[in-house]
Amino acid sequence: MRPRHVPLNALPFFEAAARLGSLTMAAAELCVTPGAASRQVKSLEAALGVALFRRRNNAIELTDEGQALLAYVTDALGRIRTGSRMAASRGSRLVVRAPLTLAQRWLIPRLGAFRQMHPGVDLWVKTIGSGAPVDPDVEIRYTRGDAADPAHTQGRIILHDRIAAVCRPGSRFGDARTPADLLQMPILLDTFDGWSWQRWCDIAGIPFLPAKGTTTLDTDEAAIVACLAGFGVALATSAFVAPLIAGGELQPLCPQIHPVIGVYRAMALSSSPTTLAFMAWLDGLEQRGLADYPGPGPAAAVRGKPRDQAASGSPVGRR
Repeated sequence: MRPRHVPLNALPFFEAAARLGSLTMAAAELCVTPGAASRQVKSLEAALGVALFRRRNNAIELTDEGQALLAYVTDALGRIRTGSRMAASRGSRLVVRAPLTLAQRWLIPRLGAFRQMHPGVDLWVKTIGSGAPVDPDVEIRYTRGDAADPAHTQGRIILHDRIAAVCRPGSRFGDARTPADLLQMPILLDTFDGWSWQRWCDIAGIPFLPAKGTTTLDTDEAAIVACLAGFGVALATSAFVAPLIAGGELQPLCPQIHPVIGVYRAMALSSSPTTLAFMAWLDGLEQRGLADYPGPGPAAAVRGKPRDQAASGSPVGRR
């Protein structure tokens, strides 16, 4: 025999009574009288045609049927509560999409300060290329070349990509004293076109002709990890590796050569108060000098074509 229509309003009373082991406590939690809570549970039992509780004086105990039902009701109510919370907090949720290495090495270590200022915000950090089906409120993108280039002015600049040559301390790579010496070492590339190394060599006044071969990786993060493992010499954004240098995990090479070869820009894709607060916080990092890791001197000039254009003209950024 098919059960009658299940009274959905009774399910929270059943779940609370089962969880608390008392209809009186369930009634108090749900702000009704014990009699009202009891009637809700009885209506559910009548609809299902089974007893869900064994009643003994002032105590209740789940029957086998009640225990089986509880697992489904608990899961369903949990999903409803989660969905309701997400819907109610949409205005306080912040989804930030950013390049992988920037997110890991720069943004996430600084997010604690934003969290302290906005403890009620649900933060989602989504790296570019991830498949999470969530539209971002803020997107951070990388642009090769000069920040003043009128062709690349969308968004606010939050970080200048000042690069530095680095290697693992104690390795033979640390013996390099000049740019020419450095090219005698195994070279780690973080883009397939070797763009950052070409720009670095332009500033050094030498052609990019590595003598020991190269290892090409597809992200900045992979190049940093390979460098830490002693695979060779890498070029890395100073702001990303500053803690590693300070902690003695990486050693800078030829520190007099540290060109700015691109910029990271943040764009607000929604106008929610949370988005505007995050953009203001990013501006504050720049104003307080917490965005860039200062190099040993003024930025060198940037030469060559913009870094977000490969030879084919398709976008190629740092990740």
